[in-house]
Amino acid sequence: MRISGNTYRLENRSPYYQNQGRKCLSVSEVNDEVDLFYYSSTLTTQRWTITANSDSTFTVKSGWDNKVLQTQNASSASPANVIKATANGSNSPKWYFEKIPSPQTSISAMKSVFPHEKYWNHSPGSSWGYTTITSTACSHHGSCNYNGSCGCNSYQSSIQCMGFAKYIGKRFFGSDVTSWAKSTNSSSMYFVKPGDYIRFGGHSVIVLTVSANSDSITVAECNYKGKCIIRWGRSVSISEIKSDFSHMHKSPYVLIG
Repeated sequence: MRISGNTYRLENRSPYYQNQGRKCLSVSEVNDEVDLFYYSSTLTTQRWTITANSDSTFTVKSGWDNKVLQTQNASSASPANVIKATANGSNSPKWYFEKIPSPQTSISAMKSVFPHEKYWNHSPGSSWGYTTITSTACSHHGSCNYNGSCGCNSYQSSIQCMGFAKYIGKRFFGSDVTSWAKSTNSSSMYFVKPGDYIRFGGHSVIVLTVSANSDSITVAECNYKGKCIIRWGRSVSISEIKSDFSHMHKSPYVLIG
């Protein structure tokens, strides 16, 4: 958010704690730490001057003490701490800025298309589409083929939870989930973000939100303990996912709203 000229407030797009307001990137007044803190229009610790460099990067300078935002000890590790420090001519205080596109549809719109606790299915033998829903659980559920003719809806030769999650991902971002970067390492859960596709415990979900302390997520899903039933917002702990992790497809950018 621009304050004036090339001075900005860097605001987190998601509430850091539910219903407690948004937070901004702030510097400490007593040391070189950088953190998120509740928004205040008067705090110079939340003001940043962004200056373009000649190599298409930017330098981000604190309005509090003119120190610059950079990785601690010029680290290239992932994850790495970010601090404020006196500019030293290295690459560590140089940043690229990239515009994040908006999702092609919103969570609320998808909830309207696929209402909570309806069923992502159709009558066997009838015509159907990816958005076909009913109010009746599958009667043929245990012996369904992957083309969906049995009555379970199908997308990309996938039915039930997998087909639903793949289709929701496609609607949000306009690209196939299987084309997204894939990780089979459960440590990738440290970097989970809204929009990611996760397969764990034989179940597939799309991530909707990540908790403030990153110990749980909420998900969009189909067929969790129900015959193609659609559910929005169930909370799942990161530890549960990591204990039976299969893989994750990383969405091309963050799902917002």
